[in-house]
Amino acid sequence: MLADLCPNVYLDTSSSNSWMRFEGLDLKTVFRRALDVVGPRRLLFGTDSSFFPRGWHRAIFEQQTEVLAGIALGSADARLILAESLQRLTATRQSAHPPG
Repeated sequence: MLADLCPNVYLDTSSSNSWMRFEGLDLKTVFRRALDVVGPRRLLFGTDSSFFPRGWHRAIFEQQTEVLAGIALGSADARLILAESLQRLTATRQSAHPPG
């Protein structure tokens, strides 16, 4: 609800997803709902890598890209979610706060 009301709130896709079983949801439904609320520019890919040395999780990436393809998300929107929106946010932040 917060993301719906505040255009400066972003969502990320990281999660163990264990909570979905209590809600009767699947990942396709969760992605569709998130995209309905924030769109691809405010949905950021997350690997669920919360601490070192956990690192990159290829299985999470593959599962999420498979779901995005399964809901017929276009390649431009998928690129926004998987990389470009975060790149845009960090570029904006870096230009607003130059080092030194």
